[in-house]
Amino acid sequence: MYDYFFSGNQYIRVTRGDTGPGVVDAGYPRTISPNWGWGSFGANGIDAALYSGSKCYFFAGSEYIRVTRGVTGPGAIDPGYPRSISPNWGWGAFGANGIDAALYSNSKCYFFSGQEYIRVTRGETGPGTVDAGYPRPISVWGWGSFGANGIDAALYSGSRCYFFAGNQYIRVTRADEGAGTVDAGYPKSISPNWGWGDFGSNGISAALNSGGPYAAIPARGLGSNSNYFLYSPGQPVLLNAGRALERRVGPIDPVFTPCNHLLGLSVHIIVDTEISGTNGFGFQINAYSAKGEFDGAQQYVVLVDPNISPPGMMCMVDNFHSVHQQVINMFDRLANLPSNTLPVGYQITITLLNDAADNIIGANYVLTDNQGQIVGHRTLSFSDHPAQVLAPIVAFQLNFVGDINGATTMLASGAGTMTYTAANLMSVLNTEPSCVDWNYSTVEAANSAYSLLPNTPSQSFTQSFGLSVGGKVIHRVGKVEHVLALR
Repeated sequence: MYDYFFSGNQYIRVTRGDTGPGVVDAGYPRTISPNWGWGSFGANGIDAALYSGSKCYFFAGSEYIRVTRGVTGPGAIDPGYPRSISPNWGWGAFGANGIDAALYSNSKCYFFSGQEYIRVTRGETGPGTVDAGYPRPISVWGWGSFGANGIDAALYSGSRCYFFAGNQYIRVTRADEGAGTVDAGYPKSISPNWGWGDFGSNGISAALNSGGPYAAIPARGLGSNSNYFLYSPGQPVLLNAGRALERRVGPIDPVFTPCNHLLGLSVHIIVDTEISGTNGFGFQINAYSAKGEFDGAQQYVVLVDPNISPPGMMCMVDNFHSVHQQVINMFDRLANLPSNTLPVGYQITITLLNDAADNIIGANYVLTDNQGQIVGHRTLSFSDHPAQVLAPIVAFQLNFVGDINGATTMLASGAGTMTYTAANLMSVLNTEPSCVDWNYSTVEAANSAYSLLPNTPSQSFTQSFGLSVGGKVIHRVGKVEHVLALR
């Protein structure tokens, strides 16, 4: 993704993931004026920047502008701007003389001014509505002396958010609402940790997440057994009048987009905050076969089951023809663990194995400890099973949920990143693509939460995970025809 940082009358564009400083793109720093084409607005500096889908907002002094833009570049100022913050945003005295920092946070946005902040419920455009009980002092975020006199800049970055004050910054693990938890080892100095040379060494005045546009959020939200679907769309097919696709139900679209087989799928999970809870937990690749395939639901799982001794992580395959017909059920101990928690720095890799016909014929599981040592390596192969129970996959979602038998786990801590890589270009959807054999979701659940993914095809996506606000557990319902529990 691309992020923009402003300091004085200059800015930089940085290519980065959800965490870390990334790499400053060639040709930066640049001066805000004339490169952004805003005339006198912001020529001497930007106070705050807010990502808001295809519209972005920039604040300078007592004024703001709304800009229509894509992922990169300044875009174009919408007609009628600049405007005065007050009374257009309807915040009363708050921010009338300026906004210091703005934080995009899905349906909630946060604005900082002086020693106070507000939380606003809003859509892509407009000021939205200030939530009851605001403004509040920044001190309630529990950051100690950091930011006590104000926040200079805030950057949405998935389940990790960055805040800048003076020559320091913090990284915070959080969900859509609330202060979250400052990660260990912070605050840190901006220089030399972000590697920007002189730029920003004395402070960042504004930061703009520009990784979007983001895919629409699933109806139930992002967490537990409700995550995005990733798939590889094929070439659209123009259907003849009255022609139906085998096993396709409901109205027939004039144009049907099939799915390519997903090949070489690998999921890489990095634990940034210890995963612990009152019972077990697991990561599930819930994969889908194409219409007409015998093996419709494919689950590839690692889990920590508190009922096994000694403590350890299991790996598992659980594939179904239908909700009543299980065709493959395999499991093995992947590794022993010090306890029923997964420590900071541990990494999990699950790689699906394809044969020449693109069928999934096994899964490779690797667990690496926080010293970089491989402590578990297993391959569960079912290539010797009857050909009729093998199938390619065309879509999947990853779920951080309870361990087994429909368990719901309440996690006390846990955060990190999940990187999805495939040989195909993948696209992101908020529901199953129409080419899947049948719709299902896992029964296991947890108070987990996931970050947004961009609405741009890629062979690799990185998504953050953490805990939901207030321990909320999403139970996905709606279009799903069947639910499956690991057995």
